[in-house]
Amino acid sequence: MCTQPEKLPEAELDIMLCLWQYAEPVRTSKIQADLAQSHSWTLSTLKALLGRLEERGFIQVTREGRFTLYQALVSEADYRRRETGSILRRYYQNSAKCLIAALVEEHLLDGDELEEIQQILQEAKKHQDEK
Repeated sequence: MCTQPEKLPEAELDIMLCLWQYAEPVRTSKIQADLAQSHSWTLSTLKALLGRLEERGFIQVTREGRFTLYQALVSEADYRRRETGSILRRYYQNSAKCLIAALVEEHLLDGDELEEIQQILQEAKKHQDEK
């Protein structure tokens, strides 16, 4: 399994978002059906993208009879954490404060989200004070 997978191109990320929905390995036809509304890929295009994901360690490919099955090796949570860290480093000089400030200044957070963030911060402060 890949320990530090790189950022995924959009098409491959769409496939991973599909695979992350399933706990069990998924057949090619299921992936193609799930992505049919957003992508009109041929079967060979889909298989090429799946092959790239396998080469980079994002997915595991197994054969079961005449079917090929695909399963994510990198969890969605791990990928999101890595990408968030990358965004913080690249655009906000490792400052979560600057990221949140940008979201607030651009009015990208509604009142409910702001309240949730306040609760998260209060909980984090509480845990930090307990240490």
